[in-house]
Amino acid sequence: MDSGASSSDRAEENKATVRRMLGRLSAGDISGFTDALARDYVRHCQAMPPDLQEIRGRDAMRQWLESNQATFPDYSEELECLIAEGDFVAWRSRGTGTQRGALGAFPATNKRIDLTIIGMHRFDEEGLVAETWTSWDNLAALTQLGLLPGV
Repeated sequence: MDSGASSSDRAEENKATVRRMLGRLSAGDISGFTDALARDYVRHCQAMPPDLQEIRGRDAMRQWLESNQATFPDYSEELECLIAEGDFVAWRSRGTGTQRGALGAFPATNKRIDLTIIGMHRFDEEGLVAETWTSWDNLAALTQLGLLPGV
C-alpha cells in the first residue's frame, strides 16, 4: 500500500479489497479471498463452536473455507452495507447456500441457509486483512437446515 496515500484513499482501497474478497469467495475462489489476508491473520467469531471461535493464520483460514465450501458448494455472499474508517472496514452481508455436505456431526440436509452476516476487518500497513471479527445467527442457520429438534 502506498504510504503516501491519504486516510480516505486507504479506506477506499480497503473497501475495494473487501468487495473483491467476497466476490471471489462467492465465485468459489478461496485463494482469491485468502490472498488478501496477512500471514498471521486472526479471525474471531463468537457464534461458532468453541474450537472455531478463533482461527489463527492464513493457512488455517484457507482450510476452514475449504471445509465450508465442501459443506455449502454453492455458497454466495452479497454485500449489503460497507463502511470504512481508518484501518477498519465493517460490513453487513447476506450469505446463502445449500448444505450438500456434513456440518460437523450433522449429515447433509440439502436445505438452504439465508443468513445476515456482520463483521469488521482490520487492515495492516501493507493493505492486508490482519484481523476479522464476524458473527451470524447459528440458531437461525440450524433452524433453516431443519437440524433443531421440535422446530
